Amino acid sequence: MRRRFALTCTLLILFTACGKATAIPTQTPASTRTQVPTEMLQPTTLHSETPTSPPISSPSVEMSETPADTATVEPTLTQTAEPDSTATQPPMLTATNLPQPAVDSAAIQFYGPGPLSKAVSPMVVYGYAIPGYGALGKVFLYGEDGRLMASKLLQLNTAFTWAYFYGTLTFEVQGAGELGRLTMTTQDQYGRYTAENSVHLILLPEGMSIINAPGNVKERCVIEKPVAGRRNSGGIVTIAGEMRPYNSLPLEVELTGRDGKVIATQATAISPAADDSYVPFQVDVHYSIPYGTYALVSVSQPDDRIAGTMYLYSREIYLYP
Repeated sequence: MRRRFALTCTLLILFTACGKATAIPTQTPASTRTQVPTEMLQPTTLHSETPTSPPISSPSVEMSETPADTATVEPTLTQTAEPDSTATQPPMLTATNLPQPAVDSAAIQFYGPGPLSKAVSPMVVYGYAIPGYGALGKVFLYGEDGRLMASKLLQLNTAFTWAYFYGTLTFEVQGAGELGRLTMTTQDQYGRYTAENSVHLILLPEGMSIINAPGNVKERCVIEKPVAGRRNSGGIVTIAGEMRPYNSLPLEVELTGRDGKVIATQATAISPAADDSYVPFQVDVHYSIPYGTYALVSVSQPDDRIAGTMYLYSREIYLYP
């Protein structure tokens, strides 16, 4: 009896222990399955929120719109504005039709208007010139009585010997018409005239301008003596060369120092050739100076129809006592 009771108790203890052992494994997987989905959902939730977040999507939109605006608007405005302004510049269109000056061309050349052109205000003036000091040149229009009718200061910018110039002059004519003289001058840094050239015109109060060809644009004066670099001393300097004179008035040869003072002056007779060819001239100019100095030799001829200078050519030399 006691054995059966002891056996029964032993069996109960064994069954109880087995029941607890099987209960523990069944709870552990349950807790594991509950935590695993929670940890796997956290990355999924963060990833799904990223595309819809305003701080990230907002810069993406701004960067894509800005290049589109720049590429379509700015080049269009730039390309439509520049051709219009360039096409409306008459000096550039006129300059391309002119021949380039030759080596023996005049320091000042009027390509328009030519000699005895009929001009109505406003008058267009253009040609080539060797720039004076400050890359400047001056244009004057005189009436038949010598009065100044118009003037203009021209900027002569160039990287070469001659500069193209272009300008307009507005004037008023007395009566039905009158003779006029168009003159252009250049000066050096000391205020001395280095070149001057002129052309006679017929000025009209109304009607249509008739512009003649420029004719011979070669330099009218060529100085052969004194030779450049040769010593000039003794109180006498010989000025010799060739000239295509405008008229029969005497040439005026002048020596001017850098201080603007006239050192000496001398006139010499000359007569134009029938075919407008060069005529030789020579004159001895007497001077007196206390020490060596630079002097500008100028050969000019006055106008025989309107008061003033028609033409001037110059070259600088060095004089000794």
